[in-house]
Amino acid sequence: MAKFRPALLAAFAVAMVASTACEDDNCSVHPDPFRFSITEAETGTDLLASGYYDPGSIEIFYVYNDERNDLIVNKEADPDSELTEMVSVQLPMISLTGRSDIFYLVLNEAETDTLNVIVERERHEGCDYHPYTLVKYNGKAIPVIQGKAFILEK
Repeated sequence: MAKFRPALLAAFAVAMVASTACEDDNCSVHPDPFRFSITEAETGTDLLASGYYDPGSIEIFYVYNDERNDLIVNKEADPDSELTEMVSVQLPMISLTGRSDIFYLVLNEAETDTLNVIVERERHEGCDYHPYTLVKYNGKAIPVIQGKAFILEK
């Protein structure tokens, strides 16, 4: 048995090196952060810039194992957009890992809306990409344009 131990260890080492080499050939592109703006449906008025909703009070959470899990949401400037944008880097990763596809958007003490966000894995030319494949706001599908903010209409 002692004669087989070095051979077994050598085979294990070769397998580890081979699997590491395969991993180096692959790449993975993280999903874009979840970016959103909130507008009035009929007029297109930016409800964050107008002060109707306070960007500092906006929250997003999901429920996992019967526990509320809050996500970090920040206001970020986008020079290509005239609308105020809020960003959550964590949200797409929660969807991608399967923890939850249902999120709750807290706008103020009296208003909480629902988001259904699905981020999936796609493989192209040896790389894993993670596009948004479905986004719904209060049950209504929102167009998915990769790299652009989602417009949530109230």
